Amino acid sequence: MTTLAKPARLEPLNCFVGKIAKGALLYSNRGYVLNEPPQELVGMPYLVADIEGGLEVKVIAGGSLTVLTPYDESPLSMASILKAKGFVRRDDIEAFQPHGELEADRTRVWQKVMAAGESFKLGKWAIIAGMDPENQGIDLPPNLSPRLEALKGTDKEWYIFDILVNKPDYLVFIPKQPIAADLRDPAKPGDTYNDHFQVIYKQETETLFAFWTQASREADIDQHIAFSKSLDKGKTWTDPVILAGSPNKKNPGLLASWQQPMLAKSGRLYCLWNQQTTSRGPHCGQMFGAFSDDEGETWSAPKMVPMNERMDLDNPNPLIPPMWCNWQRPLRLGQDGKFFVGLSRHGKAPYDEKFGCKVEFLQFENIDDNPNIEDIKLTHLSTNRAALQPPSQAGKYEPAVEEAAIVKLPDGRLFTLLRSSLGSPVWSQSRDNGKTWDPVKTLKDAAGNPYKHPRSPCPIYDWKGNEAASGTYFALVHNTFNPEEKTAYQHRGPLFLIAGTFDPDGEQPIRFKEPKLFAPRKGGNSFYTSYTIVDGKGILWFPDKKFYLLGREVDSSWFE
Repeated sequence: MTTLAKPARLEPLNCFVGKIAKGALLYSNRGYVLNEPPQELVGMPYLVADIEGGLEVKVIAGGSLTVLTPYDESPLSMASILKAKGFVRRDDIEAFQPHGELEADRTRVWQKVMAAGESFKLGKWAIIAGMDPENQGIDLPPNLSPRLEALKGTDKEWYIFDILVNKPDYLVFIPKQPIAADLRDPAKPGDTYNDHFQVIYKQETETLFAFWTQASREADIDQHIAFSKSLDKGKTWTDPVILAGSPNKKNPGLLASWQQPMLAKSGRLYCLWNQQTTSRGPHCGQMFGAFSDDEGETWSAPKMVPMNERMDLDNPNPLIPPMWCNWQRPLRLGQDGKFFVGLSRHGKAPYDEKFGCKVEFLQFENIDDNPNIEDIKLTHLSTNRAALQPPSQAGKYEPAVEEAAIVKLPDGRLFTLLRSSLGSPVWSQSRDNGKTWDPVKTLKDAAGNPYKHPRSPCPIYDWKGNEAASGTYFALVHNTFNPEEKTAYQHRGPLFLIAGTFDPDGEQPIRFKEPKLFAPRKGGNSFYTSYTIVDGKGILWFPDKKFYLLGREVDSSWFE
């Protein structure tokens, strides 16, 4: 059988089109490149698709089609499916090794003249080729296109497809170090773990400031605070600089984590963080910080913020710092518009049954007075027995409510959404500017059904702006939980957006709609996020796989 001059035309599949050649990228979610291919295939167009398969292939204009699949005896082979569909194996083309050295990967070539209307599903590790490439391809978002195009032809070309999985509109950072740990340079900053992504927009100068926790991997010896900024509303970003923490694995220092940026009314930019000061970490640390009066070009020397109060959850030894983490940046939600944030507190108080996590709150009293770091004044609210905690400390899992995200309701109440170990997010409200809070309750939909969610971040934002009290909100949930599993830290699959509106008479003051798929990635959706309004557009800034740093617009379609 010979390949016809006329190739089949397929329904558009939103895949990148490559040409078969040595060194060509094989899959959209692996960095595998092609070994020497058979001469009969060189130059043939093919679709760069997911290595796991699942692509629905439908012919809209008849013609020749080629499928590459592992040899017939391999458990990964599509041979029996292709034979049943009328494909013929090209025995005149020898089996070849597309990548690697495993015998199970050796591949055969199958072809067929397809008729319009025929269809099949691509199997795992299979490649479809020889089709008409005219109506195939990927539309790159305008803000991403130049940087993604620059990846073509490099060993990071597959990042293009990986970055597009969760449909971003902005691209802030791509790691420079190799994804393979054994290929990284220990003398350079580790940058393959990127998390707790906090972005601030300064409207007066139209500047975006980005802060995040970075390392080779989470809690590694090179964990540090990274900073970058954009002068063109998110299209391009400066190379990151390290504000605090361990510079690299060759010369490790004490870890710095969980940064808290704030912009004073004067324009002074503050960044506070959890600084490791003992061998314990990364949550065990003091609060340190620095400030900049020139939009992040230069920073003051790091100093310690006094956290004078000792809490019931703290270690009895006063030389051991508290265990704490702020996962959202402080917002102007406190009394008189002061910066206010939830504080996750790990430990075991004398009256607790188990080690766990609770939530207290911090108010920053004088940021708008431009204090030096050591003069920042903190007020601890809802502490010790008044801290937010699970309804009962008994149960299968470690008792935990943590990572509070806070919005303001139109009537002045504060509403916080927290992740928990209960299989659902929980919420609470405050009627006195965050001084006291109601006991937590399970988050439910309009029909009274609990939203399912593992012990994973559960952000909520005011759609019109963090401090807007607009009455229109959105949150993100995984919409799945299995109570039979041994841990509440379960697989973090796709994320769903739930749109909510203020319900002044409801027991739960925000009424949420049915979940809509937002982040389709099958895993790695650990959304330690932030939110800004830029030119009237709401942008959710998120770490994708704790690897890339991305942004995505949340438009009105999510609320329809």
